[in-house]
Amino acid sequence: MKRVLVSKDIDSNERQKTPLSQLINFGPVTLEEFHSMGFTTLGQLEALGWEDVCRKWVEHFPERLHVMAFVGVIATLEGIPWTKVTEAEKAPARRLVNELRREFGMPSVKPPKRKKRK
Repeated sequence: MKRVLVSKDIDSNERQKTPLSQLINFGPVTLEEFHSMGFTTLGQLEALGWEDVCRKWVEHFPERLHVMAFVGVIATLEGIPWTKVTEAEKAPARRLVNELRREFGMPSVKPPKRKKRK
């Protein structure tokens, strides 16, 4: 089965019933974890919102407390490949990771250093 992106322009009813297994941005481990938490469709993620999905994910799988894991959720809900998410678009994911790290008594994550262009 070919995996796809589902644009935000697609009919909301169609987005609601799209199985997560049809989407890019989520690999087999993520899909298994989401299924174990009861998430099987894009509509379920949209209904909860990316922040609550990520919070629930970390509650069940603490090792997912990572910016790029959260970026995958954001990108999927936005209908873009995770590789196309800009640094500015990663900022909300970084904010939530730092918030959760504080809740768990862990050090915060610093933004990546920008490479100097020659």
